[in-house]
Amino acid sequence: MDPTRTGIDDDALQETMRYSGARTEVEAVNLALRVYAARHRSRVEAHRERERRESEGHRPHT
Repeated sequence: MDPTRTGIDDDALQETMRYSGARTEVEAVNLALRVYAARHRSRVEAHRERERRESEGHRPHT
């Protein structure tokens, strides 16, 4: 069974493969998903850490 490619941007896929060195389209898509998730997980964790520090009475650095 072939994976579904409905709606995948071919240019973005090829660019991802070129920059990442992914050898297959599936590898490129999975890598892109992991990078996206990691980037946003990092932002959420940073936001939670700021909130935790502020709730403990730490002043934010300016």
